[in-house]
Amino acid sequence: MRTLRWIGIYTICFSVVLFVRLGLWTSRYQKLRAILIKPCSANPQPERRDTVARIIRAVSRSARFIPDASCLTQSISAQALLSWKGIPSTISMGVLKDEVGELKVHAWLVWNGTVVLEGTEDTVMGFSKILELPTTEVAPAL
Repeated sequence: MRTLRWIGIYTICFSVVLFVRLGLWTSRYQKLRAILIKPCSANPQPERRDTVARIIRAVSRSARFIPDASCLTQSISAQALLSWKGIPSTISMGVLKDEVGELKVHAWLVWNGTVVLEGTEDTVMGFSKILELPTTEVAPAL
């Protein structure tokens, strides 16, 4: 039964990463996020650490089989999957000028104040953050 669960998780993750990759070739990331990201509460739900880790691992591994599954592709995919589970996250994008003087752009996913995908606190420290894309908060009930 556990094997079937893992097959399901990886199938969904692979499909989402593929959809996002194809979408980024043909559309803008704002449109993809509007389609895929489900609004959820602002509570990061730290007790769901295992769920977050499972999704992040499945997205990273699925991306290996998809050509040009960039950091942005993986970040949007993971944010979408987390939002479907009601877990908010933030995509951060930054720029860095390397030793040769070339400009590098990178995207990573932050959950509960920690970098969980496409880097660590140390690796993204050198980047100047230019954009943050949090999960949309669900409107409070009146």
